[in-house]
Amino acid sequence: MTFVYRVKCPTKNPCFHGLFRKLNLWIFGGAFDPIHKGHIYMAQKAMEEYSLDRILLVPSGHSPNKTENAMTAFSHRYNMCKLASEAVPGIEVSDIEIKDESTSYTYVTLQKLKELYPEDELYFIMGGDSLDYFESWMKPEIIAQTAIILVMVRENFPKQQMEEKIAHIKKQFWADIRLLKCDRMDVSSTQVRKLLRAKSQADGYRSPKGAEMFLDAAVMSYIQANNLYR
Repeated sequence: MTFVYRVKCPTKNPCFHGLFRKLNLWIFGGAFDPIHKGHIYMAQKAMEEYSLDRILLVPSGHSPNKTENAMTAFSHRYNMCKLASEAVPGIEVSDIEIKDESTSYTYVTLQKLKELYPEDELYFIMGGDSLDYFESWMKPEIIAQTAIILVMVRENFPKQQMEEKIAHIKKQFWADIRLLKCDRMDVSSTQVRKLLRAKSQADGYRSPKGAEMFLDAAVMSYIQANNLYR
């Protein structure tokens, strides 16, 4: 997963008292297959809590964790992200992971973004469950060196266990880890796909009840127009 945040400047140029002001980019990555209201809710909660100016949605390109052939084509996932974020100020979409034929490891994506924004601070978000196996990620030390890590946790998360894990990772990788408290909506892309497939088989999307509750209207229309998730 990946997120991007920019601090607003009072003038047209990114400056403060005559000096250039460092911008903070928050990267939010994922398969987004499809992107749903839960993703946008998380992004908006993060913007509120950290007063963020910009979030960059990064649909996964050649994911090391998922079979690419099993995922919807990148072009469709990218277009759905664009549609879902159109009405939300501060959210943009990047195709950085599909431009390279190599595996889209998080550390590689962060390095590329750091090259694009060398003066800016990168923030990377991950779920609390992902923190449990952070050491097994490819090049976790580079992730820790390149970005501030925001860990998304629910209000009822096991606090002591989380704090112990964070302390361990901080010591091992000299990481800057911060918590983002955000109750996730009870929805997943897997659940949405199942609802869509069930309805398309039953009546050809004519009444996709259930799925439309979790999808932006423009995304739902795009799915129907392109016969996705049948």
